Amino acid sequence: MPDFRSVNPEDRLIYELMPVLIGIGPDEDLHCYGSCFIAWPHMAITAKHVVEQLLKQDPGIAARRQAKYEYWLAQVIWEGNEHNYVVWTIDSIGLSAHSDIAIIWLRPLDGNAGRYKKWKTVPLTFDPPPIGATVRAFGLHGLRFDGSRVNSDGKFEHIELKFDRSVSTGSVRQHYWAGRDRAMYNFPCFEVDAKFEHGMSGGLVITDDSHVCGIVCGSLPAMSSDEPHVSYVTMLWPMMAIPVDAKLVPEGDGVSRYHLQHLSEKGIFTPTGWERVLIRDDLDRGGAVTIQYLMKS
Repeated sequence: MPDFRSVNPEDRLIYELMPVLIGIGPDEDLHCYGSCFIAWPHMAITAKHVVEQLLKQDPGIAARRQAKYEYWLAQVIWEGNEHNYVVWTIDSIGLSAHSDIAIIWLRPLDGNAGRYKKWKTVPLTFDPPPIGATVRAFGLHGLRFDGSRVNSDGKFEHIELKFDRSVSTGSVRQHYWAGRDRAMYNFPCFEVDAKFEHGMSGGLVITDDSHVCGIVCGSLPAMSSDEPHVSYVTMLWPMMAIPVDAKLVPEGDGVSRYHLQHLSEKGIFTPTGWERVLIRDDLDRGGAVTIQYLMKS
C-alpha cells in the first residue's frame, strides 16, 4: 500500500547519508538543487537533471574553472544527543551519457569534513526489484532558509537550513530497460506507485533488504485521490560508464580514458552486479560508448 510520511527523527543514519546541496551566489542569494546521497567515501550520487540546474548557472564547473557560486553539501552527524554539521564542496562532477545519473566528488570545506573518517554508506545493487516488490524512496523537499543572517558587509554569518525529509513507500509496477519513452524517461528506469515530491529528485530508493536500487527521478501526480501515483526510479547500472579522472584510479596512467567500472575492477567501489555491466568504448574509432547489463540467470 503506497505511503508518504516524514522520516523518523530518530533515524540518524539517513541524515548522515543524505547531504543538503545548496549554492551561495555572488550576491548572497541562496539556492537548493535537490537531493543526493553518499555512496562511497568522497562520492555522492544524484540525478543528472539536478546537477544540470547547477551547471546552467555555473557552467565553468564542468571545465574545472573557478565557480561563480560557493557550493555546500552539508551532512548532519550526531555525537550523543548533540548534532553537528560536516560541510563538503564540489571537487568535480561526472555525468552519465546514458542515464539520469550524476556523481559529485567531494572535498572538505570545513574542519569537520577534514576530520571525517567514519563514512556511512548503504550497499548498492544494480538488479532492479521484481515487479510487485516494495521499495522506499527518501528525499528532501520544502527547503527554507528562514533565520539566516548576514553581517554589516552583507555576507552570510549564519545560514539556517530547514527542510522536510520524507520517505515514500510503493510497489514496482514496470521495468523499462531501454527507457519508457524517447523524451523524458529515455533511459533504464522502473515505474512505481509511490508519491515523489518536487525536490526529492536525486534521493535514494531502497529495497526491503536495505539495498539502494535506484535514484528518485520524477513523478506524474495522481489526478484524483482515487488514482495511483505514477513515479519513475532510475536504474543504477549505467553509472559504471561515467568517466572518472585518472587520479582516482590506482596506477592510472593519465593518458587512458577511465570509467567508474575501473574503480570496481580495483575493488574500490563494488555494487552488486558491477561485473555484469558490459562497456564498449569506440570513441577512438569515431564511435560511441555503449553499455549493456546482464541480469542474473
